[in-house]
Amino acid sequence: MRRPHPRRAPGGRSGPVPWRRRRPVAGQRSRAPPVTCPVESVRRDRDAARTATIVPADTRGGTHMRRVVRIGPGKLCVLFALWAAGPSAAAESAQYAFVDVNVISMDAPGAAPHRTVLVEGDRIVTVGPADTVTVPPGATVVDGTDRFLLPGLADMHAHIGGDYRPGQTEPRADLLLYLATGVTTIRNAVGSQDLLRLAAAIEDGAPLGPRMEVASPLLEGEDAVWNFAARVLSADAARVAVRQFAGEGFESIKVYHTLSREAYLAVADEARRHGVTFFGHVPFDVGVEEVLAAGQASIEHFRGYDIDGLSREALVKDGGRSAERFASWLHMPDARMDELVRATVEGGAWNCPTFVVNSMLINAGRLDHLVDHPMAAFMPDALLSVYRESGLEALFSPESREMLGRARPRMLEFLARLHAAGAPLMTGTDTFPSLVPGFTLIDEIATFVEAGLSPHEALQAATTAPARFLGEADTRGKILPGMEADLVLLGANPLEDIGHLWRLEGVMADGRWLTRDVLLSMLRELADASVE
Repeated sequence: MRRPHPRRAPGGRSGPVPWRRRRPVAGQRSRAPPVTCPVESVRRDRDAARTATIVPADTRGGTHMRRVVRIGPGKLCVLFALWAAGPSAAAESAQYAFVDVNVISMDAPGAAPHRTVLVEGDRIVTVGPADTVTVPPGATVVDGTDRFLLPGLADMHAHIGGDYRPGQTEPRADLLLYLATGVTTIRNAVGSQDLLRLAAAIEDGAPLGPRMEVASPLLEGEDAVWNFAARVLSADAARVAVRQFAGEGFESIKVYHTLSREAYLAVADEARRHGVTFFGHVPFDVGVEEVLAAGQASIEHFRGYDIDGLSREALVKDGGRSAERFASWLHMPDARMDELVRATVEGGAWNCPTFVVNSMLINAGRLDHLVDHPMAAFMPDALLSVYRESGLEALFSPESREMLGRARPRMLEFLARLHAAGAPLMTGTDTFPSLVPGFTLIDEIATFVEAGLSPHEALQAATTAPARFLGEADTRGKILPGMEADLVLLGANPLEDIGHLWRLEGVMADGRWLTRDVLLSMLRELADASVE
């Protein structure tokens, strides 16, 4: 159960802070759904699942998590218990000790060897030399020898269920896939009332999943791209929409490139009045400089940096996905790129570039790569069908996909220049259909390294940077006493090779310890259930 804590505005900006869901007060417990299993069996198996730190020998040197531990009916009960149980069955008073582990605290470069990390409930209470820290009696000991502990990762542009995944009515697979890859925080970039309820339930302890920040439904104008968006065609309509969404509890307002200048500026003003942030694309009628001046919290996909000199007709062509638009990256002079970098730093906006969605779109005409994905065997068949039959090739013309591929090196260069200038960056994926939740975040972090960031700097974009953006730098994103216990245990050092993020051995989410095998078994059971 997460404790209430203060929250600052994104990036430390002054002004009202976004609305936060009310968390249960200390000592208050959430009710979990009943689990019909023999009580003693559940207790015994749950304890075994908590204490297990099994890493099969045949995966120690590998790069993907392929092996499945088959489980019988009794173990299936405990998997459901772990999925559905509230704080009283998970982490409310549990104590854990990660003993003799290499700690990548993200508070300083490098990994501190031979450390012991103590966790009580949902908080880290001690981090110190293994030979001086006393493990409390009764604490569950996790052997950290030759392993590396780092903070949980964050996907700051995600889409769980909803309109982006029309064939998926139950988000359990997405939630488990995130945890199975070390992702303990996500920002759902287009929200709904159902997602608000899901986020609140996760914070209360059931179901099991990463904590979720939920943005508003999408705000669009004329020439709307998505039929599920809220269309606002005037300043008054924009203000009404912001008031409504803020009142309903959404934590930020998502804007799209079809908004008129009048409506966009009204969104910016009304969002400030109601203490919520706004983020998203750069409206074509506004332009990136004015968006930066208006105080937009983050720009997604680098959209808007590439519209200089394009006619309105070219901008709206193909729903804003024309080859002419992406070609702008190839024609952008270095001096103009430097101007955009300076304006971004001065404006204080964050960037969430989502390179992995671009990589997927470049190959959108051939989605058969999903069949060979190492996690395909663990994904429910219905979800795989959504991936394979997404039809994304119809959204991006062959010319647009080719031009996006040609523009990619220039976009990587822009990322490197933003980083060198001190512009804030964070990782996100867009988790569109045909993007596997969690696994594409590891690919995104690797892309930051490809752009020239060190592994430590790329990990900052997935840990400490999201915490800063969310105004939670004092409570998450690092391994320090007092921080929330969202942790990832790896079998190799990601600072030496970012690909070692695939060597996951366990995840602690909100103080719940889940071994790799438990997570994969839960996914396997979901996959089996989908075909029964």
